[in-house]
Amino acid sequence: MAGERGQGRIDQGRGKIRELEGRLLKLEGQLKILQGQTRQARGKARVRLARLEKDAASQVARVQAALRVSRDRVAEAIQTGRRRVEKLMRSVEPALQQSLGQGRLLLRASATEARLLSRGLRAGVQAGREAFRRSRRG
Repeated sequence: MAGERGQGRIDQGRGKIRELEGRLLKLEGQLKILQGQTRQARGKARVRLARLEKDAASQVARVQAALRVSRDRVAEAIQTGRRRVEKLMRSVEPALQQSLGQGRLLLRASATEARLLSRGLRAGVQAGREAFRRSRRG
């Protein structure tokens, strides 16, 4: 349950990163258009377009920074989750090894018992066969 919740947060973070990447691509495209228009413009239009270009560049920088922070947070969440799972596995492994060892011992004991029972059954069948033959002879 807690793993599902953590996975949901990671998926949500990845979705946010994709959204930011999309916005960044859009802003970078708009910035290139503005740069081209600024180069071609003259007079007041050039000043205005230069200001818009500067604002767009500032937005791109902010989105890039937000994207880096989001990526860092997602990477940190993944790393924290990985550490927790590894710690849990280290704590569970000795008990698991002990259970496996006990299972092997029980299996060996059961196999030994089955061999003895099988040997006893064969001896009983053979003794019964011989007793039957003796009773028929004489």
